[in-house]
Amino acid sequence: MSNFYKRLFSPLLALLLLCAAGGVLAQSYEQLYSDYRGSLYQIRLIELSSNSKAGLGSGFQISTDGLVATNYHVVSEAVHDPDKYALKYLSVDGKEGELELLDVDVINDLAILRQKGEPGSDFLRLASKSPSKGETIVSMGNPLDLGMTIVPGTYNGIAGGSFYDRIHFSGSINPGMSGGPVINRNGQVVGINVATAGNQISFLVPVDKLVALLLDYKKEATAGNGALELQPVISRQLHKNQQRIIDQVLAADWQLRPLGEAMVVGEIVPSIQCWGSSTDDEDEPVTQVAKGCTGQDVVFLSEDFDTGRVEYEFFWLEADDLRSSRFYSAYEENMSGFFPGNSAGEDDVTDFNCKQQFTSHPRNGHKIGANTSDKTDTAAGDDKEAQQQGQAEDEPAQATPPKASGKRDPVIARTSYCVRRYKDFPDLYDVFYVSLTVDQNNRALVSHFTLSGFTQESATAFTQKFASEIQWH
Repeated sequence: MSNFYKRLFSPLLALLLLCAAGGVLAQSYEQLYSDYRGSLYQIRLIELSSNSKAGLGSGFQISTDGLVATNYHVVSEAVHDPDKYALKYLSVDGKEGELELLDVDVINDLAILRQKGEPGSDFLRLASKSPSKGETIVSMGNPLDLGMTIVPGTYNGIAGGSFYDRIHFSGSINPGMSGGPVINRNGQVVGINVATAGNQISFLVPVDKLVALLLDYKKEATAGNGALELQPVISRQLHKNQQRIIDQVLAADWQLRPLGEAMVVGEIVPSIQCWGSSTDDEDEPVTQVAKGCTGQDVVFLSEDFDTGRVEYEFFWLEADDLRSSRFYSAYEENMSGFFPGNSAGEDDVTDFNCKQQFTSHPRNGHKIGANTSDKTDTAAGDDKEAQQQGQAEDEPAQATPPKASGKRDPVIARTSYCVRRYKDFPDLYDVFYVSLTVDQNNRALVSHFTLSGFTQESATAFTQKFASEIQWH
């Protein structure tokens, strides 16, 4: 063949090959859907009084005896109010039936249900190993009640920056697809749809979390192989999770960062990310420099209740030409905007019980906890006294401390320590801590943290560590 014909036919040949490859790929996706559609279900939350849908999600059968997997958040209302809600399924072919809720994993947002009556004939197998990074995987689910669909995307490994393992999936998971399976080319489940951040960034629960839940259910189920009592199950999971988090946080090397005349806590672990901001408005009488740090994910318990959060923030406030009374009033107003980072309703938690006191802290780089004016014990709950315990973050690990101020007098702070108890899980609490320095006329540091869903022991250990790490110069 002459060079002329080679130049003429090469682009055409490439185009034909590309079209052929696209045809094979499309047929492969079509075959995947055809082969496994019988295992897919829409999960319906039914409000019993109206006998109408109150929520929708997706699920998939995982055994011959009709076990079905989905997200916990899809069925959470039925967990919290079983007298008001029921669960039903709808198959791709239009078959309807009732579901029994057997077991849940609130930390990993999973639930196991069983079809009542005759189970479906098809089920999906769970993969025994993770895909390779960059491998194409296929998400299945029922978006917006439009019918079952498939979404091909890319496996990108476990996403960083979270206390909770999630697969980063490059593909669009839409409302209604929560709880649906994500399969490899062999039709094995590698993940479960759980959330999306938009722009082709979605997240999956790794399948090994479902394997663990299934094994736990089979071990804990009664002789009749029925549903577990879920409140003790959830309580045990929350306790174990908060202990895992507090152990990780306390064992870390707490790097300090300069803020005003103090050194404050930066990113303790990769799961906590810090951001900074400052005000430069000439019309504002008080200059503010802020650093806020928070864990990126929480544990969903209900639409109005989440937990498992660690967050802390610092504000350095400074004014050169304000009288002390006006300065104090300005940052008191700033303080009124603090509130816990997690949501909870009156049915979920008690009111906050708070104690305040003044504490004394040494200067010149000594840690705060070295010489507090008095030491107290942390207590929590309605019947106990709650008392005092003593831009993105990208600075180098060893930040330079601020220049010593030359002052020798200790720093005086007014500290509030507040707790509220979880009504269904009485050994767990939300803890809310705020400390304001009050010894200077025109400079102040505000320190705050919130822990949600932690035991009294864990909260005490964190409080003592947090207060002792701040350094003054």
